[in-house]
Amino acid sequence: MNKIKLLAAALALTAIAPLVSAEVSVTGKLTSDYVFRGVSQTDSSPAIQASLDYEHESGFFAGVWASNVDFEDDANAEIDFYAGYFGEINDTFSYDVMYNYYTYQGYSSADDSDYGELLFNAYINSFTLGLGYASDYVNTGDSAQYISAAYDIELPKEYALTLQAGYTMGDAFDDAEYVDYSATVAKTFYDFDFTAAVINTDIDDADNADFRFVLGVSRTF
Repeated sequence: MNKIKLLAAALALTAIAPLVSAEVSVTGKLTSDYVFRGVSQTDSSPAIQASLDYEHESGFFAGVWASNVDFEDDANAEIDFYAGYFGEINDTFSYDVMYNYYTYQGYSSADDSDYGELLFNAYINSFTLGLGYASDYVNTGDSAQYISAAYDIELPKEYALTLQAGYTMGDAFDDAEYVDYSATVAKTFYDFDFTAAVINTDIDDADNADFRFVLGVSRTF
């Protein structure tokens, strides 16, 4: 997949947005650690993240998301491109299906870990059930799957608590499948969204996947 074509498509999307019944938003975020499925992507260091999102009243959405990363193979930035559809069955059940293409920038060698993943989420009252499938995980030729469940709890004074657990598996994780889990408290102050999370995995002897406390603040315009 051509990265330049993906970026051009994202820019074209924002250009036509004012001409249709849709909404475009920009989100910026600061976080003390970029953790993806229980594993730090920034070597336990802070990250600056941003996204550009397009949502149409039909349910179609698309966007681009970026963050700094810190990998041993010298990748220093991640840029993701995604598109999908959100639908509602009734007041209790809704869903979305999305294709996300992960790209990693800054390699000093010919290494290329870009890959695509199909994601499906089902929302049932306060529960979220998720499934991810990558046919060529980090360009290894092996597949990977991710299943997750989350539960949202409303707390006093408009605080919110999310309890989450996930399981990473597949040929790409042969003999290395693992569980991640987290608890996140969120609160909005003056249009800024603050989060505090405790995150852990059952991976042994991995400094980037052990117990951690992560703080974040974001704002959407």
